[in-house]
Amino acid sequence: MLRSAGSLSDLLTARHAFAVAQLEPRRLLIARARKQYNPNQPRVPAGDPEGRRWTGGGSSGVGPRSEYAQLRPRRLPGGYRIIADRAYEATPAQEERLDITAAQARALVREVQRQDPTWKPRPSLYESIEGQILANQSEAQQATARLRELGVGEVRAQSLNEVLLPRGSLIGTRDGRASIGTRTVSQSEFRDLLDVLSLGAQPIPVPPGYRRLWYQRPDGSVFRLRRSERNGMTIDIIQTSHATINNGDKVHKK
Repeated sequence: MLRSAGSLSDLLTARHAFAVAQLEPRRLLIARARKQYNPNQPRVPAGDPEGRRWTGGGSSGVGPRSEYAQLRPRRLPGGYRIIADRAYEATPAQEERLDITAAQARALVREVQRQDPTWKPRPSLYESIEGQILANQSEAQQATARLRELGVGEVRAQSLNEVLLPRGSLIGTRDGRASIGTRTVSQSEFRDLLDVLSLGAQPIPVPPGYRRLWYQRPDGSVFRLRRSERNGMTIDIIQTSHATINNGDKVHKK
């Protein structure tokens, strides 16, 4: 059916208005992020898996950190970290190494501070993902050396059973239709869990063609850390001899 010139003009005007409306939320988001940016805003300390991202810094629950997370391209294969006020893309393997080395450093520093509460590792300067990984490893080495100076023997790592079933029941919650061995924990619980699991863990050879790392714990159990597109960072149990924990069990972070 032929349209009159007036109706065609009205249709084009309506389409233009709709297109502008689609762009407006993104413009507001960008403007808010720019307005809230503060170069002096406190950041998460070095050696933390959050990679010196911005802390909350205010009463609002939405800040530059969350704004940036929403604005970054979804095509990034892994994640990103803010180091020295710059955003660095991290491959999945780098993210895993970054979080594992940070967890190992935290766990060992915590052990030292139980004996020497005022001790802190020497800070390191770094401007890359690999640089932060090296800084984490340096902190772990310093903590290990300090433990030896204090006469503390090798720190005992808890068994996988103790970690995942601390009071006889699996940690976290079971969401939806997930299997009983798929658990979900809070962000703080996930961080603490990774600290405990990583203590004494060493990377081991993986199947040919596999580009990630597996870690073997002192009790012989094997786990890996990976980013799930749906659930974020996830701990997978690769190998265990514990009767109540199965290969393939996993822990997600909320």
